[in-house]
Amino acid sequence: MSVVPTEVHLREAEGRLNITWSDGSTSEYSLAYLRGWCPCAGCQGHFQNEMTFVTDASTTLTNVEPIGGYAMRPVWADGHKSGIFSFQYLRELAVAPPPRRHEGVPDWGLLPTGTPSSKA
Repeated sequence: MSVVPTEVHLREAEGRLNITWSDGSTSEYSLAYLRGWCPCAGCQGHFQNEMTFVTDASTTLTNVEPIGGYAMRPVWADGHKSGIFSFQYLRELAVAPPPRRHEGVPDWGLLPTGTPSSKA
């Protein structure tokens, strides 16, 4: 059985998105971190082996839409909504950013708060 979100909570004032997973773990993401690692072809190009962190895009989230039982699609204030974040990809992002084409991407405190944590 795959792990799926049971709760998604936008903390707009803090610029963060929290996800509680069906296995009881939680993940917290900076909105800038999520937007930076948008997996869509418009942000990443076609047929790339490594990803690029996008820095020149809106980080204001207006909605999160479910995509079947496997993903969610953030809708950003600038109208961008082609990034489909599979639940597996979101779980991977919670642990570490993907390999990058360009080293030296600044941290800016954008990394998630650590690995998914289990509820006590």
